[in-house]
Amino acid sequence: MKNRANQNKLIQTMSQLSGNQRACLYTEPLWGIPYNLYLPFVSVYMAALGMSPTMIGLTSTLFLASQMFWALLSGVITDKLGRRLTTLIFDTISWSVPTFLWMLAKDYRWFLVAALFNGAWRVTETAWGLLMIEDAKQDQLVHLYSIMHVAGLVAGFFAPIAYFYVQKYSVVPAMRVLYGITFVMMTAKFIILYFTTTETSVGLRRKAEARHVSLLKRLWDSRRLLKHMLKTRRTMLTIAFIACFAGMKGVNDTFWPLLITEKLGIAAENLSLFSTVKTLLMLGCYFWIVPRLDLRQFRNPILLGLLLFIVQEVLMLVMPKGAYALVLLTVVMEAFALSMLNPLATSLQMVNIDREERARMLGFFYALCMLVTSPLSTIAGVMAEVDRSLPFALNLLLTAAALILALLLWKIGLPREEAAEQA
Repeated sequence: MKNRANQNKLIQTMSQLSGNQRACLYTEPLWGIPYNLYLPFVSVYMAALGMSPTMIGLTSTLFLASQMFWALLSGVITDKLGRRLTTLIFDTISWSVPTFLWMLAKDYRWFLVAALFNGAWRVTETAWGLLMIEDAKQDQLVHLYSIMHVAGLVAGFFAPIAYFYVQKYSVVPAMRVLYGITFVMMTAKFIILYFTTTETSVGLRRKAEARHVSLLKRLWDSRRLLKHMLKTRRTMLTIAFIACFAGMKGVNDTFWPLLITEKLGIAAENLSLFSTVKTLLMLGCYFWIVPRLDLRQFRNPILLGLLLFIVQEVLMLVMPKGAYALVLLTVVMEAFALSMLNPLATSLQMVNIDREERARMLGFFYALCMLVTSPLSTIAGVMAEVDRSLPFALNLLLTAAALILALLLWKIGLPREEAAEQA
């Protein structure tokens, strides 16, 4: 058993983590655990404080607008301040400040202000990602992102604690305590991460180049980079693929519970059971399937994952009422699909953009993806008003598009420098 564990590439990578990779991944539960504690009750907390569905929707829209703004600035900020300092500052702005505001919230105005701050997480998404991977070997990317997802899944097991706490003390007082715990744990994580990491080699070069250039001038100069991205087929195909994948996940996460409970007549309390099954299966897949994945051979696992999604979506469209077994089957297929697609999609995103310009390109990358995906929830919502299963027809189209895009990316292949490094 011990020999098998030693031969598992994911376990090997976990045991051999050092430097920034170790600091980024070992501190991640300090963010993931409190996040999973409060997340299921956010909208209930907002409603308990007197917010109408319209105000909750307005808050979400403002949050999205804030994300798009900060995504455009994320690259130039990360190059100007460096990956390490940017992560500390914008983690604090985008998580410590909002959680403190949510803890004290009395009406909708607190949530609107918090949404503006929370949208800045798009900056730290860029900076933290580069801090973790820039000095790592390219053949480690799939495993590094898998470990990141494993940390998130493990954190999810703490979510039932919040359910018991809310049942005992009611939503508002329980959420104030949970947000207080989140503020302390996340802030501690940001400080620990800063003092246990060093600036990346690329980050040092970009900081030196940007030292005497203002943010506005650097952003203006970035228009040439954006034009280059728009003209580069590999980059645009990757953006389109990631946008389709993100859209699929977003629609699935939002409308799957509505379909299960409102159309198929399955009790709401069973949602947590299905979620636990999915988490356990994905954890198993990350240790069993992911170590066998090779980014150079991404076609087959990505196509398999997408085909599993297609079967799941077809079942959602035709599933009869009370079909517990079929629902469980779709959960199993989604777990297998996501365990392959999550790390491979993120790795493709990183290797298909220029190494030296990753910060600015990632900012534009995220902004363009959001430009594509932002209308999807609204469209799916309108479709769900007609029939709760119709959003999965939209997902079927998105999955088919992602499958075609994956084949086109495979035909182009990895960039030469990345392929050479992995050979």
